[in-house]
Amino acid sequence: MLRVYIVVLATLVCGLKGHCQLKKFYTVKDEASFDTVAFSLKATSGTCFINPADNNDPVTIYGNPSFSEVNPTFHTEIKNNRNQVNLFLEDYNQKGLSQAISYSMFGNEKSEKNFWKIFLADQKVYDLDLKYGVGDAYVNLSDLPVSKFKIESGSANVKIMYDDNSMNKCVMDTFSVNVDVGNLMTKNVNKSKAKVVIADVGFGTAVLDFSEGVTEYCKVNVSVGAGKLKIIVPENDYPAIIYFKSSPLCNLSLSQSFEEVSENVYVNRSYSASAKNLMEFNVDVALGNIIFEYVK
Repeated sequence: MLRVYIVVLATLVCGLKGHCQLKKFYTVKDEASFDTVAFSLKATSGTCFINPADNNDPVTIYGNPSFSEVNPTFHTEIKNNRNQVNLFLEDYNQKGLSQAISYSMFGNEKSEKNFWKIFLADQKVYDLDLKYGVGDAYVNLSDLPVSKFKIESGSANVKIMYDDNSMNKCVMDTFSVNVDVGNLMTKNVNKSKAKVVIADVGFGTAVLDFSEGVTEYCKVNVSVGAGKLKIIVPENDYPAIIYFKSSPLCNLSLSQSFEEVSENVYVNRSYSASAKNLMEFNVDVALGNIIFEYVK
């Protein structure tokens, strides 16, 4: 926890002093030749921030890598009105599984030497594919038009959020998160306007926050191995149904307002099969824990 506070404090200081030691590495300029940006990021270590930009450049990237540890590569290609943008932050000393678990539990001070800030504008539609090994990642999608979102975390600590007064500027097809042994927190997933939400948790922990409910039908498919997943939902006026595939070694925790209407099928008090804003949860748990919690 202390390490997270240090990272956040460093971010605030950087905000007050411009980009601190960060320097601009790469920029994708706004052109009429493409209307979609397929941004792919693979970071084997370090600390990455993705935020809305205050200019019209579709992608702007700042960083302060230690070149003895990280080799950044960048590539763009425009084809059929689509700009494929790839950023690969390769760690020369990639972590093995034991090191990844150690990082997840105790942290690593060296990751704070490799900061990356990525800014996305709201002039293009984004298809985001993000992969993190170890480190920390903070993704703010407020008021950005994102049609697809996929994030994979090895043992990284990841936070994905929408500000309270923001909303995705387009309908999202799929919001997908995959957590191996890391930790993932979300805020206001409902503001993504995703038709489908997928969460796959191995040995890590994840929180899906739907605290304000959805305005359109949303299908949520979740799978947990031996980890823990908490799903936050509003208590009133937002219908929900849960299809639960159980095993003898798993645990499902529900609020008392959910009622079992048939074997392993639960609905809340607001449930209506024809509701426009129905949330349908398909839950598959092997050894882990699933918790449905009302927003406090």
